Formats: sequence, C-alpha cells, structure tokens
Amino acid sequence: MSVTTSVRVKLAILSGNRCAMPDCNQRMLESRGDGHVLVGEVAHIAGLHGGGPRPSARFDPKMSEEERNSLSNLLFVCANCHKRIDVYPEGERDFPRERLLRIKEDHESKFQADFEACSANVTFRELEAATAWIRQVSPPAQEYDFTRIPLDSKIRKNGLSPSSASIIRLQLAAVPQVRTFIQALSQDEPNFPDRLKTGFLAHYFALRSKGILNGEDLFNSMRLFARRGFVDITTQAAAEAVLIYLFETCEVFEK
Repeated sequence: MSVTTSVRVKLAILSGNRCAMPDCNQRMLESRGDGHVLVGEVAHIAGLHGGGPRPSARFDPKMSEEERNSLSNLLFVCANCHKRIDVYPEGERDFPRERLLRIKEDHESKFQADFEACSANVTFRELEAATAWIRQVSPPAQEYDFTRIPLDSKIRKNGLSPSSASIIRLQLAAVPQVRTFIQALSQDEPNFPDRLKTGFLAHYFALRSKGILNGEDLFNSMRLFARRGFVDITTQAAAEAVLIYLFETCEVFEK
C-alpha cells in the first residue's frame, strides 16, 4: 500500500503548495506546458518500513500500513527537506516524531488561517490574476446544461464531506465579488464567461476520463487546478472563489 493520489492532493492543498519545513517554504507546484505538476514529496512522520539493516526513520511497529499512509502521518516537503528528515540516523535524531507533528500542525494551521483571512479580502486585482489563463481558452463548442439547483442538494449529489461543504460556504462570501468581476469583464470581453466555464469544465471532464469519479477527489483536484501554482495566498483564495462561484451556479460538477 502506498499514499493514494487523493491523499497527496489533499496534503498539497492543506500545505498551500509549499514545503512544510519552516526554514524552507519552497513552492511545490510548477507550470509545465499547459498544466501544473506537483513537485513536492510526501514524507512519512512515522516511517513507512521496518526491519532490515536500515529501517525507516521514526518507524512505529504499532501502526498499521493504512495509518502510516494516512493524512495525519504525512508532510508535504521538497526533495531536499525529505532527505534531511529521513537520512538515517541523523534525520531520526534531529527530527523526532513529536517535532514533525508540531511542524505539520503549525504549517497547515497557519496556511488555513491566512487563507481564510485572505478570502475575505479578494479584489478585482487578485481575480484578474487568478483568471488570466482563461483568455487562452476558446469559447465552448457545445452547450451544457447549467440548470441551477439548491447548493445543499449539489453538495449531497457530489458526495462532498462536511469539511468540503464548510470550504464552499466560507468562499460563498466572495461569490458576489466574483459575479461582479465577471459581469464587468464581460462588457469588454463578451465571451469571457463562456471561456471561464469551458476552461474549468475541460479539466473536470479530463479528471473524470482518468477515472477520478469520487466527488471529494474531484473537488480537491479542481481546487488544486484552480490555484494553478499561485504564490500569493490572496490570489489562491480568489482562484478558489471562482471555482466555488462555478460550483454554486451549477456550471461545474455533477448536479
């Protein structure tokens, strides 16, 4: 058993696409061609392998394999920091389990707090940066059914977790700003709203074609796609607000 893609994506989101080590903070998502690739590595807090001449650092024989590969036992770090904490025996000595758990909690909690604060301060400037890539998208070649349904019904339809539902409700505060931004931009670029839908729908259907059908996995993958490796947290919040606007208006995701 290894770390699943869905756990890896969730870990990247919680880490803000940054290395969790406090003296590093390297960006963990890179632009490659027309897409973005996760370049961070998943490090185990309690080591993955036991036995042999060189067991994994911090290996705990009492943990199950599922527990070792769970979100609570993982850090999102760069390759150099991964080596630092796993090299034996220095990594085990310098980065005991308790220290890495604190690093994880501090990093993820700080990013979440900063993200929530920035979500309340999204402006046209961040929305422009978050949607600049849409100008490279062609208008849709076919029509989709964008019939609107109640938000709670759509959350249930997609099987989203309570934490994802909370994220959606948090970002709803920025939806009026997103709507005003799209309306303003469409005055000069009438095709912009259609290109916006098309850009997100294309990635959504690409994920489904790869076999990602679980609603929670799709939602987290779309969140990562929306953020597109942006460094500025407020721009990340703006990008995610655009996604939630499309979710709320039933222009992306199952309904």
